[in-house]
Amino acid sequence: MQKTQTSHNTFTDPLIGELQKRKSQLQALLSHIPNSKPTNGNLRIDKCRQSYQYYVVTEKGDTKGTYLRRKDLRRAKALAQRDYNNAAAAVIENQLATIDTFLEAFHPEALDQAFASLHPGRRALVAPVREPDGDFVAAWQHTPYTGKPFEINAPEFYTGTGVRVRSKSEVIIADALSRAGIPYRYEYPTSVKGWGTLYPDFTCLRPSTRDEIIWEHFGLMGDSDYAENAIQKIAHYVASGYTLGKNFVATFESGNTPLSLKQVESYIKSLLT
Repeated sequence: MQKTQTSHNTFTDPLIGELQKRKSQLQALLSHIPNSKPTNGNLRIDKCRQSYQYYVVTEKGDTKGTYLRRKDLRRAKALAQRDYNNAAAAVIENQLATIDTFLEAFHPEALDQAFASLHPGRRALVAPVREPDGDFVAAWQHTPYTGKPFEINAPEFYTGTGVRVRSKSEVIIADALSRAGIPYRYEYPTSVKGWGTLYPDFTCLRPSTRDEIIWEHFGLMGDSDYAENAIQKIAHYVASGYTLGKNFVATFESGNTPLSLKQVESYIKSLLT
């Protein structure tokens, strides 16, 4: 069983990250809307049989406008594009303002603070509607379990927090998880369809959602028998409800292609924080 880790993360509701991402997307869209060249008049459209007729209205009170011939359709396009650009920009600006208003008012930590701010004597009498993140993570980390035993005389590798693992690559992964404040259990037993009990290298906790994500590192992919076993293991994980890129991370290496720390950190950032 691993030693207790201390998380230095300030847990953030994933909704905030999604809204900030959406905000960046909207800002990018807004920046790509070209400033329309000054174009006088408004476009009026009539339908005649199976085609459209375009008119430009420039005088106040004019209900018909000046008919635009085929050779003048460029002006009709400019007017239509101008009006669309203005409408699209207004929609985006409204959505950005709505997101800003929500983010300013939304305080996901307030529920935890409502419990934490109680007098200790009162807190001892209260059952919170939601266990505060810190308490939940601490309880998760202290869950007792029996991991897979190490063979006698097996090489010894230890993480920065003193957890014994089986390879240098697992040290890299474990230490990257610790730096990111991601709690994990090393080789926590998991029931897998068609296989029985497996011991994923890491069972990680995404603090923001309290979801568990398993992480398997396949370190000998240059060995054909090992690679075949890895493929079968992944298939059994998938059959048991684990989906790569969602609640299942898999990393690989061979003799010619070592584990990439950059890749490890990318997975942690995109799937676990």
